Amino acid sequence: MGVEVADYFLQRMKTKWGGCNHRGRTIRLNTELVKKPRDLLEYVVVHEMIHLITPPNGERFLALLTQHYPSWREARAELNELALAAEEWNE
Repeated sequence: MGVEVADYFLQRMKTKWGGCNHRGRTIRLNTELVKKPRDLLEYVVVHEMIHLITPPNGERFLALLTQHYPSWREARAELNELALAAEEWNE
């Protein structure tokens, strides 16, 4: 893909599967992804790496996502049907 990730972090997240810091070139992954099918983890990693290349959801972003993960629409739909967390958060 031609992108370098400086580091990645696993983190409990309430509302997202992943995130990135463009300046720090880091990626955060929701710890719940370990319980999901491997292809969905791969989709999230590719999605976040592309965020390091270009702003989200623009034409270039979608073109790169399609190039590097052609079945992204199916993966996104499957993730959107899954619960983000297996437990209730008491905060």
